[in-house]
Amino acid sequence: MKKTISVREIFKTYFWVSAACLLYALSFNWFFVPNDLAFGGFTGIGQIINAYVPFVSVGSVLIVLNTPLFFIGMRRFGVGMLLSSLFAMAFSSVVIDTMGALVHFRPMDPLLACLYGGVLLGASVGIMMRAGATTGGTELLARLLKRRFGNLSMGRLCMIIDFVVIALHSIAFGHLENALY
Repeated sequence: MKKTISVREIFKTYFWVSAACLLYALSFNWFFVPNDLAFGGFTGIGQIINAYVPFVSVGSVLIVLNTPLFFIGMRRFGVGMLLSSLFAMAFSSVVIDTMGALVHFRPMDPLLACLYGGVLLGASVGIMMRAGATTGGTELLARLLKRRFGNLSMGRLCMIIDFVVIALHSIAFGHLENALY
């Protein structure tokens, strides 16, 4: 027997996913961007591409990179969780770009930016995962790679992907210190 989901439960899920997307974008735009700090995953790839091709926004890179993963994920895992994740990816992409265009935060001490940015980012990802969603990117790619590399945990796969992106960020921007933060 299928479990029916009430409108209230759907509203509650999308409320928390939306709140998490806002925190995610705030963390990225307030702490990482003005301090030129490396961000992992597809958002980090978006930072690198945006630096070399400024008219290509980070949010649009996220959508372009995530779209094929979502189609593959839907075929492999079903539509269920991926609908809220598709919403999270699209909404966070729009909020990152909109907030970045409207609000320009000043740089701060890099250590403080890392600490507070990490806490805010971690809170946003935790809220999103608790609501049963993800912004795609590293988590979805790791889940897809898990089938091929079953001996590696999801956490380890995410760390490997993020390490590669942060290493690329270091090379692209020539700031080893910012990548180490």
